[in-house]
Amino acid sequence: MDTNSQLAYEATMAAAGSKATYGGASTTVASWFLSSEFGMLMGILIGVAGLAINSYYKHKEDKRRQEEHDRKMGMYE
Repeated sequence: MDTNSQLAYEATMAAAGSKATYGGASTTVASWFLSSEFGMLMGILIGVAGLAINSYYKHKEDKRRQEEHDRKMGMYE
């Protein structure tokens, strides 16, 4: 996989993780109003999974940007 397609994949996964987090939170709130314990549990699980996915890909992005910054700073020394 080339660098550009890998970057696009990681950005897509981070966006999907973010949407899953919001979807899980929305499901939890809606289920609370409807007094559905199963729905609340599923919403919490979806939200936590989305948060984990988002955190993983954001960490990879931060690491890649730090490496890029370190390479650029080395050029100016």
